[in-house]
Amino acid sequence: MSKVGFDDNENLVDAYVPSTSQVFTVGNTTAASTAFGAGTTLVRVSCSLGHCHVAFGTAPTASITTSMMIPNNSVSIFKVNAGDKIAYIKDATVTSSTLCVTELA
Repeated sequence: MSKVGFDDNENLVDAYVPSTSQVFTVGNTTAASTAFGAGTTLVRVSCSLGHCHVAFGTAPTASITTSMMIPNNSVSIFKVNAGDKIAYIKDATVTSSTLCVTELA
């Protein structure tokens, strides 16, 4: 993380450098990304076309009943550990869903 400037209220602003991105077509069964890199502490997650559910961890499994939902056309930033993965799934009522995960340093 690096400090790059000030906002309109003269507060120091954090900026994160985007690194590796992974884009997934989300299916009706859980699947997982590759492990996040050694310097990764945050990931930017965006979802389009339809909502999906995600879980984080070293061997995560996503579930439509117990995992966090990422709404369609949304962007969120999550704290993660190096080596973690993101698992993702959509339910059968969602026609299609795409998930983009970008590691931030």
